[in-house]
Amino acid sequence: MFKKIAITLILTIITTVMFIGCSKTTTSSNNTPTEKIIKVGTGGTYNPWCFQQDGKIQGFEIDVWKELSKRTGYKVEFIVSKFSGLFGMLDAGQIDTIAHQISIRKDRQEKYYFTEPYAFSKYDFIIRKDSPFKTIEDLKGKKVGAWLGGNGEKTLKELNEKYKLGLNIVLYDGAPLEKEVETGRLDACWQAAIKSQTVIKQGNLKVKLMGVNTEIGTEINAYPFLKNDSNKQIIKEINKAIKSMHEDGTLTQLSNKWFNLDTTKK
Repeated sequence: MFKKIAITLILTIITTVMFIGCSKTTTSSNNTPTEKIIKVGTGGTYNPWCFQQDGKIQGFEIDVWKELSKRTGYKVEFIVSKFSGLFGMLDAGQIDTIAHQISIRKDRQEKYYFTEPYAFSKYDFIIRKDSPFKTIEDLKGKKVGAWLGGNGEKTLKELNEKYKLGLNIVLYDGAPLEKEVETGRLDACWQAAIKSQTVIKQGNLKVKLMGVNTEIGTEINAYPFLKNDSNKQIIKEINKAIKSMHEDGTLTQLSNKWFNLDTTKK
């Protein structure tokens, strides 16, 4: 009888220990934090903002997001695509945001939340060095290129309407517009001035900025997110990081690295 009681007691103790052990393992597993990931869509041909070289994605946008990752704890996955498809990917939930010198516009604000601005930039016309064009009016009836689906397309059409230029507007998706101007296939192209300056210098191209000074084409750059509750907290964390990067000079440093000027201030 004593042996039976002893055996029963031992089995009870063993079972209890095993139960406690299993319970700890489950709790530990349940409490393991899941990795926070943000999928960032970007272009591969928009030097120096975002471009691929030797199979590696790099540029100002990439460095900004690497720093945001450090400050927020989010792991960043870059997804490279043509610019014209990035907003479609955002709408479909294939990416969480876009890093491609995206400007804040009223029509976009109806659909997306935007983070704090991280850069400010202007558009300009790029013409051949030997071109006689000096003013916007000189471009009347000329063949002018812009990026398909971008702010350049929208603002070029606005300029065309405002100044009654009668432009022959040609839209491209990833082509080097500066080369199209240099070879004479375009009379001019309308593009972000910083991007153009970099490409002209690196390629030693026989083109130049025309020097247009107009409010049309001046943009405020920020990161768009779909309007939903889960993105509100993400944007709050990113905004905090962007503000700190402005305050401690990190954004200025990255801008000087890629553009040789500070585009992070108005």
